[in-house]
Amino acid sequence: MRILYPVTWARPGREASHAQTVATAAALARAGHEVTLMLPRGDADPAVTADDLRSRFGVAGEFRVVQRDSRWAGEPVLRTVMWMLQVFRDPAIDAAQVLYSRVPAMFGAGQVSPLPFATDHYRPWSDVYRWLRPFFRLTARHRDCLGVVIHSHYAAQGYRRAGVPPERILVAHNGFDPPAERLDRAEARRRLGLPPGRPIALYAGRINGEKGLDALLALADLRPHVLFVLVGSEGDGEVERAAARRANVRVVPWVEPVALPAWLFAADVLVIPPSRAPLERFGNCILPLKLFAYLAAGRPILAPIAPDTAELLEHGANAWLVPPDHPEAAAAALDRLLGDPALAAQLSANAARLSEGLTWDRRAQAIGEFLQSRLAQRSEYTSTVSPTRIASTGAAHAPSSGGT
Repeated sequence: MRILYPVTWARPGREASHAQTVATAAALARAGHEVTLMLPRGDADPAVTADDLRSRFGVAGEFRVVQRDSRWAGEPVLRTVMWMLQVFRDPAIDAAQVLYSRVPAMFGAGQVSPLPFATDHYRPWSDVYRWLRPFFRLTARHRDCLGVVIHSHYAAQGYRRAGVPPERILVAHNGFDPPAERLDRAEARRRLGLPPGRPIALYAGRINGEKGLDALLALADLRPHVLFVLVGSEGDGEVERAAARRANVRVVPWVEPVALPAWLFAADVLVIPPSRAPLERFGNCILPLKLFAYLAAGRPILAPIAPDTAELLEHGANAWLVPPDHPEAAAAALDRLLGDPALAAQLSANAARLSEGLTWDRRAQAIGEFLQSRLAQRSEYTSTVSPTRIASTGAAHAPSSGGT
């Protein structure tokens, strides 16, 4: 397929959505699809090439990048709608077969899309903004809507409740790219300058007040002999200041994706903050991207009991789950994982085994098959409704001349 993939950001950042987009584009390209990422570019924005993105995010795949002068970069709803309307008029449309995007505005603007389209996202927007459910339902049932690709069954339930036809929903978990080098714990700590003999519990991800890290700091207070390493700081925020007051907490600046595995290999236990807040209060950590790297790292995972991670994490099988917002229970669980090598090894092995089916390549394969199947069904429908229309939209297009 020839896939046009518009994004709303003008320059690559540290957001998980940027990493997920580039990883998806690269994996689709490795699967044999022609993928073009389209970025808006304002007057102050730098030139961005495909090589820039491959290097920054540590991915391989021959996708293309085009930039278009625009004042609509950014996340606010009006900007995303206006940017998508600009995309609809872009010459690159003529060379594509499918419009594929994470942009939520597609749930409304998609009804005027010049191409068959699909939306990829992680949040159940139809639950967050219930008054928009009629728009979601109308757009999802539109002839040109191929479907909604959702990162979890938990989020997919919201779209089903909104009336999105089940055959137009694909649950495709996110993934990871296997690291170029696997390190044992001792070697990883040596390279990173971490103490060789001290127990280490590690969190990797954005460090801010929406990630439930207050629960992790409360856990650190209960286990002062354990070194808690938080990887992903972007400045001197509230969490960083609270961590600085604790002798057993070390905050590490954000690291490039290719450098993250070494930190995971250095840990004794990998932690998802045992808090309800990220999912229930902020709604921004639905099956967090870090979980897939955690599973692949071969280290035991300590996580809260939660409806989204329950899709992948099974207590006592591939993770150790605790009641959220219960620091004493989390501390007891940490003691168990640090004090029972056999249990830790069993959880780690099972997690690594599960991760074998959660690569970006597996995800791209599922997405590609879904889109091709939906395109075929759409062609059958349009051929029975309007032979003239299918002849015009099914014709081959000339290649785009956009830059890379």
